[in-house]
Amino acid sequence: MKTPIPRRTVLAGLTLAGAAPLAAQPLPAEPDVVIVGAGAAGLAAGQVLRDAGLSFVIVEAADRVGGRAYTESASFGQPVDHGCSWISGARRNPFTRIGKAAGFTLVDHTDAGSDLFDLDGRRASAADEAAYDRAWGALVRAVERAGRAGQDVPAADVIPDIDWGATVQSWMGAMDYGVDFDGISTLSYWNSAESQPSYIVREGLGAVVATLAAGLPIALSTPVTAIDWSGAGVTVDTPRGAIRARACLVTVSTGVLNAGTIRFTPALPVATQEAAANIPMGLLLKVPLLFDGARLDLGENNWVTYRVPEDQPGEACFFVAWPTGHDYLFGNIGGRFAWELSAQGPEAVIDYALGELVRLVGSDARRHFVAGLATDWAENPLTLGAYGAVRPGAHGARDSLAQPVGARVFFAGEAVAGEVSALVNGAYLSGRATAEAIARQLT
Repeated sequence: MKTPIPRRTVLAGLTLAGAAPLAAQPLPAEPDVVIVGAGAAGLAAGQVLRDAGLSFVIVEAADRVGGRAYTESASFGQPVDHGCSWISGARRNPFTRIGKAAGFTLVDHTDAGSDLFDLDGRRASAADEAAYDRAWGALVRAVERAGRAGQDVPAADVIPDIDWGATVQSWMGAMDYGVDFDGISTLSYWNSAESQPSYIVREGLGAVVATLAAGLPIALSTPVTAIDWSGAGVTVDTPRGAIRARACLVTVSTGVLNAGTIRFTPALPVATQEAAANIPMGLLLKVPLLFDGARLDLGENNWVTYRVPEDQPGEACFFVAWPTGHDYLFGNIGGRFAWELSAQGPEAVIDYALGELVRLVGSDARRHFVAGLATDWAENPLTLGAYGAVRPGAHGARDSLAQPVGARVFFAGEAVAGEVSALVNGAYLSGRATAEAIARQLT
């Protein structure tokens, strides 16, 4: 049995290369453009503006670049991606080229194997595997049929009642889109790009994204508190002073936009506010669990999935085992269940994930367990979620949010990336495209 791969499966001081850190220098008083956020979208936009000969500065609230693309090795002594992990749709994904050119190790994950378990933790039978595959096909066909017909309705309204259906919903919805099936728009699903082939990066996809920062003027630990676009240009307020510019590119998450963390003067148009509200943040918790080298009879790079009770779709932690040979499994918990569990704190998240694993492979898991961590995207004030998930019935919200305001306030990022929304390559492509539009206008 080959498990169907989830379609979408799924930040003080650097950085002028060759110069003193920008955080140690005054912020530029009047650049052409201020970019808010040094994630994939902001970094890609900076590259375009640099090549166009425009002056700009990227201001980032966190003390690192990358945004929700974040690789760190301090926790486990091995690179761990806290955010985006796959180079999906690899033939058209720019990070395939960027990663290879920078010497990263890309491991094909398209045909990854699977360790499938039943409700009681026993290995699934051949009949169970066949039923699981049938459920995948049935749910995908139902959602695509509705989307192809132009229906913008919740996916939960169109799927059949089928054995193993809750398990498929857990991967396909909660752990892929970050929302449950009642929060997935069938039309948006239909209009999303294919995710295969796909790669995982041994050194971490976040590390690949961080390479984009080379040579760009970035002020870290510099949050934006207000953007005034009432005059001919814009004034961007930060704790280190105000920056006057001809235009501003905002790449923060819709979670931050909807929370009102940045004050806009005048207020953003109602259409823009409504568009952002219609792209609330979904949540995917990554829960890496480090072991002492024991492999627990789970195959390297394999999906680890178990049957979920039919009345509890999304209430699970599924894993990828020993990605690219590292000594950890990383768990995935998404949707409403992820929000609820995250509110209990990281220890509760780790305990739950480890408990689910013990249920599958036995007490050896506890004996060989070394450490765990849980990502903080739910509570992180710079994200307030993992990625945007457009509400059913609001398919056009991404296009609406992407519209410039007053010809001087622009928006980019994964939330407005069309068919590759909610993906890091979508953020990158959106950043480039929007910066190209800004460059055409200013030059």
